[in-house]
Amino acid sequence: MAIYERSGSTSPAQPSSAPPSYQPKHNDQIEMGNNQGRRGSAVKLILGVFIGFGMLGAVIYSNVELLQISNQITQTEKVYTDLQSENVRMQSEIASNTSSKNIQEYAENVLGMNPLDQSQVEYVQIQTNDVVEIPEEEQNIFVRIKLWFDSFVEYLRG
Repeated sequence: MAIYERSGSTSPAQPSSAPPSYQPKHNDQIEMGNNQGRRGSAVKLILGVFIGFGMLGAVIYSNVELLQISNQITQTEKVYTDLQSENVRMQSEIASNTSSKNIQEYAENVLGMNPLDQSQVEYVQIQTNDVVEIPEEEQNIFVRIKLWFDSFVEYLRG
């Protein structure tokens, strides 16, 4: 290999035959340390890339789950509003079926009933003087004494 020196003149550089004055010594420990540092940084880089992809995947997965849940909520809310409108419709149908006009038409047409005439009305008289009396039970002598004693004690107490 030819070594060229640069000089201040405009002439092209001439090859120099003198070897450089400094030659670095080869040290195996320094070189191994540099290789391990490079290997360690490469492992850290690869590990960082995997962690980054893992975190990116977790974010994407959480967004997908969030989208699915919000779709379920939207569908459930739609079903809820449909059920509410069906409830209103059924309530109005019940109200229309239970009106007095519809009941009268059903009684006349389906059941064959007719409205009452004054000649069909009959009054029934009920006796109100019926009273049920329960006779007192006969009490033996000991029960009478006890009742008399209880009433006497109540009288003394005031």
